Amino acid sequence: MNDISADVTFHDSMGFEVAVVRMNSMMEVLSSAMKNGGEHITDTFVIIEVPKMYDHHDPMQDMDAVCQDLSIPDHAVGFMTAAEIRTVLTVCDSQYDGANCKAIVTAGVSNRVKAGDIITDMPERLRKSVERAKLRKQRMGTINIIAISAAPLTTAAKMNAAIVVTEAKTVGMHSVGHDETGTTSDAIAIVSPPGDERAQYCGTGTPIGIALARSVREAVAISLKNREDFPEPYSFIKALEEFDVTPAQMWDAALELYVPCPEWDTEELRKMFRTSLDHYENDINVNSLVMAAVLLEKWGNHDKIWGLKRGEFARDPIHLIADEMLGIQLAEYIAGTRALFEFNRFDRHKPGVIGDMGPFIDDILCGLIGGIMSSIYTKKFEEV
Repeated sequence: MNDISADVTFHDSMGFEVAVVRMNSMMEVLSSAMKNGGEHITDTFVIIEVPKMYDHHDPMQDMDAVCQDLSIPDHAVGFMTAAEIRTVLTVCDSQYDGANCKAIVTAGVSNRVKAGDIITDMPERLRKSVERAKLRKQRMGTINIIAISAAPLTTAAKMNAAIVVTEAKTVGMHSVGHDETGTTSDAIAIVSPPGDERAQYCGTGTPIGIALARSVREAVAISLKNREDFPEPYSFIKALEEFDVTPAQMWDAALELYVPCPEWDTEELRKMFRTSLDHYENDINVNSLVMAAVLLEKWGNHDKIWGLKRGEFARDPIHLIADEMLGIQLAEYIAGTRALFEFNRFDRHKPGVIGDMGPFIDDILCGLIGGIMSSIYTKKFEEV
């Protein structure tokens, strides 16, 4: 079996933190690395930690300067990241059915994204990243993966391995709670020894693919945990925005069923409604009930709720009553038994944005809006 042991050392060079990975023999590399990317042969890899707002007009100039300062050979393959390499660099080995693989990973996901999406809140992410950097907890990041197979691989198998590594990276992210598929600047290197007898396949059903995937997803997860790079929880208000439901639309729906009282000021009621939303946005139980409805709605839209035939969820079948149960529980939690009357009114008429929603979202909105309006009416009557 080929030797895939690797020696990792850390250095300070030219104002940068640097990790150098040296292998015991020259290896074939297929990579998207910035230095010597593409098909290459080397026994050395370098990973440079750059500042958060790094925007050098010629990053290769810094890469070459560091390599020269540390006497790193010109054939080295080089990466850059803003993640803290001394904290996040992780090495994981995996063996399966005779296949021996290794993953060397640095991971940071502040610029995480689902493939195909566009990041629209980068200034806010940068602001939070700067704040967390002051606590030495987070900076902008990249996921760099050096995936090593002890078996020689054909070019086709290396390409196959790149697919496996990319999928495993996403699994590693998901295992710590991230929904995204990677970051906007990820890089990978598929490394294998030269040889005449080469594996032709490296998919997720092959021993090499399984071993590679296991080492990568474990290393990515450990790297993110070491960095404390976990997803931030968000409130039900933001969750409902994914369905294009805003606080203003919720108030408009409430107003449609409001029977005007001459003694009450409508603008005051609107402010009370918004104040209540702000209050319940920090309530763990309201968040839990609404998020349950959100997740069930998403599962239903993909026909993933057991017991419903494909396409049946979209028709809101009469035997599906869990949606009403969640809405009723939420209404009662907010305003007690009297809120049931408001829930039923909203469920019957489905005013405004409620009427555009699916089974779980419409009923949870009935419970939320009905419960809040019921509590507002109670407060107003108590003032009399």
